Amino acid sequence: MRQAVHRITLCLLGALCLASPSLAQDLDDILQAKLRPGWRMENGLHMAALQLDMAPGWKTYWRQPGDSGIPPRFDFSQTEGLQALEVFYPTPQISWLGRSRNIGYENQVIFPLQISLNGTADMTLTGRVEIGVCRELCIPVTLDLSTQLSAQAPVDALIKAARAAVPKPGTGPITCMFSPAEDGMELKIVLPAPKRSFDHAAIELDNPRLWVNTPRLERQEGQLSVTANIMTPTGQPMAIGRDGVTTTLFAPSGAVEYHGCSAA
Repeated sequence: MRQAVHRITLCLLGALCLASPSLAQDLDDILQAKLRPGWRMENGLHMAALQLDMAPGWKTYWRQPGDSGIPPRFDFSQTEGLQALEVFYPTPQISWLGRSRNIGYENQVIFPLQISLNGTADMTLTGRVEIGVCRELCIPVTLDLSTQLSAQAPVDALIKAARAAVPKPGTGPITCMFSPAEDGMELKIVLPAPKRSFDHAAIELDNPRLWVNTPRLERQEGQLSVTANIMTPTGQPMAIGRDGVTTTLFAPSGAVEYHGCSAA
């Protein structure tokens, strides 16, 4: 079995990229990254994972980083024989720095990668991952990674646990309404009040040009409402597809996720 981290490129925000031995050593002290080769499942898909280990006090981000931060980007398109790849994001932690909310991971995170292959033979998984690792400053990092995927490998318990930690699908009706607001629009999502007490929410849209602020939660008359402002490029309302709205609700015991919403 072969596994390699071929290249790590480091730049500080607001500065030019620097590639010196001292910076490479500093980054090695902050971050260790590897692909876990995983195992071939009975349905023919392969489950692998990206593992990130960070030094104490450092963190990386969930796919929606909060009020600031760098969401991860995965590109495995250069892998020969790859049909499709889906990244699973374990439930993140939510923290605050002053009034700024961060959504991400500390110490260690494992992102399961579900891979659809052409054929059943062993193969080499090759890709590039772009992440941010942050303490007082955020450092954009590019990882070039490679590992062998064996069709005969045993189940990896760490990947299996990370897959189980992904937010569960939400059930029941969920509606949403868009209305004009300062600098863009307001989005209000309403669903039946869950039995669990959710204390945080995140809203994602399928348009990366739109920025969604920290949602406000309110439980009233058997319903839970999640309200957030959307900043648009022009500061004016614009068309947004309801199918592209993803709502994640966070509780100490876990998270649930809703994809899409219907008109109120």
